Amino acid sequence: MDVFEILTELDRREEQIEIKLKKIIEANLNPFPGDRIHKAKLLLKLIYEFKKHIQADEFILAGMKLRDLEIEGLMILPESK
Repeated sequence: MDVFEILTELDRREEQIEIKLKKIIEANLNPFPGDRIHKAKLLLKLIYEFKKHIQADEFILAGMKLRDLEIEGLMILPESK
């Protein structure tokens, strides 16, 4: 997967996360859904930082952010067999 495919996938995931975050806040099923809101904001922050590193041609730092996204459960790259 090249950088542009990763960026496209991250843009798509970013929109999904923002929609889900908005739904969590609007639904307010749990009076304190703080953990879910925190995770969504963390993922959005990591996506933003990844994009910032790509724009600055800092590919090693971008790779580290991509790894952080995967650690948080957002799988972007297909698993190698």
